[in-house]
Amino acid sequence: MNAISLDRVTKSYGSTVALADATFHVASGGVHALLGENGAGKSTLVKILSGIVQPDSGTIRLFDVEVRLAGRSASASAGIETAFQEVPLVPDLTVADNLLMPNQPRKFGLFLDGRVARAQVEQIRNDLRIDDIDPRSLVRELDLSQRQKVEIARAIARRPRILILDEPTAALSRSGVEWLGDRIADLKKQGTTILLVTHRMPEVHEFCSDMSILRNGRHVGSFGVGAIPDDEVFRHIMGRSVDVSFPPPPEKVSRPAAAPLIETRGLVVGRQLRGVDLVLNPGEIVGVAALQGMGQLELFNSLFGAERIDKGDIFVSGKAGHFGSPADAIRAGIALVPEDRKIQGLALQRTGIENTTLPIVEDYSRLGIMDRRREAAEVDAAFASVNLHPRALYQTPAEFSGGNQQKIVLAKWLLTQCRALLVFDPTRGVDVGTKHEIYTLLRRFADEGGGILFHSTELPELIGTCDRILVLYRGRFVAEIPYGTANEETIGALMLGATNGPDRKVA
Repeated sequence: MNAISLDRVTKSYGSTVALADATFHVASGGVHALLGENGAGKSTLVKILSGIVQPDSGTIRLFDVEVRLAGRSASASAGIETAFQEVPLVPDLTVADNLLMPNQPRKFGLFLDGRVARAQVEQIRNDLRIDDIDPRSLVRELDLSQRQKVEIARAIARRPRILILDEPTAALSRSGVEWLGDRIADLKKQGTTILLVTHRMPEVHEFCSDMSILRNGRHVGSFGVGAIPDDEVFRHIMGRSVDVSFPPPPEKVSRPAAAPLIETRGLVVGRQLRGVDLVLNPGEIVGVAALQGMGQLELFNSLFGAERIDKGDIFVSGKAGHFGSPADAIRAGIALVPEDRKIQGLALQRTGIENTTLPIVEDYSRLGIMDRRREAAEVDAAFASVNLHPRALYQTPAEFSGGNQQKIVLAKWLLTQCRALLVFDPTRGVDVGTKHEIYTLLRRFADEGGGILFHSTELPELIGTCDRILVLYRGRFVAEIPYGTANEETIGALMLGATNGPDRKVA
């Protein structure tokens, strides 16, 4: 029996066709991967199955019964729960409140039954092994990985027949991915059908038995996992052969002596950073490898003026930097591609032009009058430099895929002509083709004399992209690894606190 059967499902937004006659099946009780580049129609399909969006035509059958999913409640009643990539939790409520919404136990149908609610939350924590997250914490106090874990736990706790996981590991830490693997194994034993939307082929091989591929809104094929090689999978996804290698670092060239773009001495931030010395030179990409919570977020935020420094000094091109706010950092030529692009990097309901000129909007104003023609022309050029369609000028980021949203964030900072770019997990939730574009863009930025501080949760990115990698452990850099001298195992061991490595010299 098929848990999900789609027959010629179509959805358009004006002239944009998001899904075009999509037809494929998901077998009951298995883990089925849904693959495709950003903009291929995956998110639209997830929203249709979740009852958020209604298809223009086509039929949907669940367990051989035709259904009309007219809203979220209809989808839930049909046995579908979705853990969304963008984590739609309520930030000002507690973890416990979010886990139980919208079905909190009530006394007399009016008042929250606190005793029963606490018991239910404790049962969820025990069953799903999330005892590392305090249920009394406000969601806004959690980091992105913890929020994603709560979102997944909330969906599983409702005991669905069909669970949709939308890029679940994009925001999870390494330990969080292991936790998810255990939950998937448990659900398979219970006969739950899982539709896993992902860009990461290792996860497909580890978790899934079958996969379906969308391209330009159309279903281009379904295969057993392992039935075709990964390079053929990529060709189906992209419609062309994809070079998944990293752009090589440039040959060493002699540059005129110049002060470091960014230098820190004894940087201390709260309990997370404990005396960090860092040098970022023109023309280089410096990686930061660290497990979750080792101080990397505080490092990036403090360099961008978004977190108060308790002790130490920052120098920008040889001059002392005093950052009371991100505006100070921007004026000093520092930019940040943040961890969560939708919350921290973009105003989703404003146009691409408005988002891109936001940091320097005063540059386009004279005597209070905006030069809209010049603004549009310069944003258009910035979009062209990141291979973004001109329609992004007047559409909102909410209308675009994750990869194109990230391109808007990058274009915004390129327009400021920043010299130091701090990028925090920039390819999270991005397809393989867009990833390669981002790697190439970062290398070009460095080749032109900029400097990049690059944190990624994917070690192959750091190994393949960075001129050198600094390993951060418990708030200190413990090793510096030059390009071409280390592998994932070596860096992983250092991230866990190993005391030996290929080169323990630090910046």
